[in-house]
Amino acid sequence: MDTPQQLDHLAFIPLGRIDPFCEATVQCVEEAVLDALVCNTPMTGRDGHHMPALPHQQVLNLPQQHPHT
Repeated sequence: MDTPQQLDHLAFIPLGRIDPFCEATVQCVEEAVLDALVCNTPMTGRDGHHMPALPHQQVLNLPQQHPHT
């Protein structure tokens, strides 16, 4: 738990300088989603239900096919 002395000084990022941090967050999330999509493997689950892996090359090409605006 924070003590009153720890709350005497609060540091923050000024609103006008927050954009680079937001952009970095977006890029990290995009990378994590792509990693999860590419690192998948085929699997067979309960009762023999089979799920094939996604086609890795097609997944890797998606960002080039749909660039940011």
